[in-house]
Amino acid sequence: MKRSNHKLRFLYILMSAIALAVIVNVFLVTIGKIHIRSGTSLSNYIQSVSNVEERIFASRGNIYDNSGAVVAQDVKTYDIICYLDKDRLSSSDEVAYVDNPLFTAQALSPILGIEPADIYDILTSNPDLYQVELGAAGRNLSEDQKNQIEAIEGLHGIDFRNSYKRYYPYGETFSPQLVGFAQSDNTGKLIGKLGIENYLNDELSGTDGYHSYQRDKYGYILPGMYEETVDAINGYDVYLTLDISIQEALNTALNTTMEAKNASRAWAAVVEIKTGKILAWGQTPSYDPNNLSADDVQVNYGSQLAYEPGSVMKAVIYSAAMDLGVYDGDTLFDSSPYCYTASTGRTYAGNQLGCIYNVSRLDWGNIPLDYGLIYSSNVATATLLSQYVGISNFEEYLNRYHLYQNVNSDGIDEVPGYTNYGLSPVDDITATYGQGSSTTMLQLLQAYTAIFGNGEMIKPYMIEKIVDPNSNTVVYQGSRKVVSTPISKSSARQMQDLLRRVVAEPDGTCRHYAAKTVEVMGKTGTSEIPLDGGYAEDQNIISCMLGFPYEDPEYMVYFAYVSPETVYFNYDIKPIPDLIDRIALLENLTISEDEMSSGKYIEKYEMPSLLSQSMTDARRILEGYDLDVIEISDGSHVIKQYPKAGDDVYSYQKVFLLSDGNSQTLPDFTGWTRKDVIDYWNLSGLSIRMEGFGVAYEQSIAAGSSIDPSTEITIRFREINYVEKEEVQAEEIDPELGQTED
Repeated sequence: MKRSNHKLRFLYILMSAIALAVIVNVFLVTIGKIHIRSGTSLSNYIQSVSNVEERIFASRGNIYDNSGAVVAQDVKTYDIICYLDKDRLSSSDEVAYVDNPLFTAQALSPILGIEPADIYDILTSNPDLYQVELGAAGRNLSEDQKNQIEAIEGLHGIDFRNSYKRYYPYGETFSPQLVGFAQSDNTGKLIGKLGIENYLNDELSGTDGYHSYQRDKYGYILPGMYEETVDAINGYDVYLTLDISIQEALNTALNTTMEAKNASRAWAAVVEIKTGKILAWGQTPSYDPNNLSADDVQVNYGSQLAYEPGSVMKAVIYSAAMDLGVYDGDTLFDSSPYCYTASTGRTYAGNQLGCIYNVSRLDWGNIPLDYGLIYSSNVATATLLSQYVGISNFEEYLNRYHLYQNVNSDGIDEVPGYTNYGLSPVDDITATYGQGSSTTMLQLLQAYTAIFGNGEMIKPYMIEKIVDPNSNTVVYQGSRKVVSTPISKSSARQMQDLLRRVVAEPDGTCRHYAAKTVEVMGKTGTSEIPLDGGYAEDQNIISCMLGFPYEDPEYMVYFAYVSPETVYFNYDIKPIPDLIDRIALLENLTISEDEMSSGKYIEKYEMPSLLSQSMTDARRILEGYDLDVIEISDGSHVIKQYPKAGDDVYSYQKVFLLSDGNSQTLPDFTGWTRKDVIDYWNLSGLSIRMEGFGVAYEQSIAAGSSIDPSTEITIRFREINYVEKEEVQAEEIDPELGQTED
């Protein structure tokens, strides 16, 4: 016991002595101006000592698609620093400040893209400054720019600070309208400017740290002087519901349609019906978030463009009639021009306020109400409004479907549109077939989740989850949200049966949207664009809303484009059924005819864990999976893999294995998608430049070449159709059978 007391007393005395020494050191430094260990007087230093606080930027969180592919991440860059103080010392006795501002300005100008005079002004305007930076053009320099500057002989006083810029591997192809972009502010901090980058800026940004200290005029920190460091806390990672493979297929359909239809713009989306997950969202023209100028960012057509949707709205009044129990599809109606009175009722006398016509003023005589939708008759919806549904009931269903209201989905910027319903008889009637009032694609997608689903309207969303990478915990989980139940399950199924006929019937307006691999249901729409109190003569919005597979609806596609066409709107639209076929194959809804004839079937597997396995064992494990295994480097054991263990993989999918070897042999990229190349790039660490979209057809370095990681490889892509296009012949309109367009 006594021995223990002696030890405690000794430790107490020792700790007290250390504390006293620290106090004396601080006193002598701050009050006596003497450095205790060296005995050096600090009086001469104190006059030039400055307090410095340097910000330590937190790493911005990554953004991923639903498979874990990176769609936004920080990449290392450099900020240039120019030292001006002539007293700055160098450990190698070289000049350590900008001794020749004119030479420096001329040398840096072509590399930074700044006028020499502007650089010279910055370097000479205030020679009393210790250091200066060169503004936005001097930030986020690439490794190549840094190397070029460092190679300039006779350039003094130049240094670099590590920085980061936001990089989007897929550029304009991965829905920049939803993902958004982030750029550095005047402090070098990455700030979200649009989309998810802006909406979740706080979550992605993390918390910056700082390094606070005292230094003398030469930049040295003396021992015993004040110094404190607080580490940064990195931002959260965000996982989206968007799927890069479906997104690529959507982009192909958009670009092909633009060319085939001489369109000025096009927009589209793919949504999972039962959950509301947005799987793809695109438009063209678009922009590359990696290379933005002030004029690049366009309106998000899918949510910020309100327009008259046309006949896709007809499903609303048809479903309302079914839900009210007043619909009999076999009931005949007169499809001749519908002349109306002040009560919207039909009149054949001369007291009409106006008349409603079918497209091209077609008249099929007395036909069943079912064929009113199959032929897309405006007179049919006018008849349903006045004789079956009623003005107040239809208004209630418009509200149930939340049309002309913001969807408020995951921070998507949007406009509510407007409605003229209730202002006049013509406004009431035209609203039934989508004219006179405006909606957005996002509103239509939400409404059709009820029609293609079980009557429940599901809010579309795109944030799958938010993960704290510091603790690997999920801090937010997206989920299915029922907004309302506009119609019953039985009414929804009845509506689906009719929409299937719009595609399947020989004269259905949607017949050209039938896919090869799944049964599709849908509705077309065409509308004019308001201009100067009237409508533009040479611009029309052509659209379609499609759901599949009909037996158990899983996915919906909305597609719209602006074109000068005035006839045959829905002919030669193969890019859209091709898109449906591609989605069906990607989602394992069916198999292609070629696969059936060859005996190859698409199967889904769970990716095994291959980390630390020998390459021989890894090959053996994957033998029975029908996967395309790409080995990166020549090592003996797996150190990284993609997809990760536990992820879903499908037959013929590329799987990448990185081994512990030092040598890499370049594969043949022909036929690879941009996603395949980016997956390879993420594991290999090679410098890859991608040009174009679609699938790879050319690479700057031949396959089989040994490659140095610092060598840049250029891979070029071009668009293809996933399903072979068939020639579509234009058909004449036959008034006796039906109309060919909406």
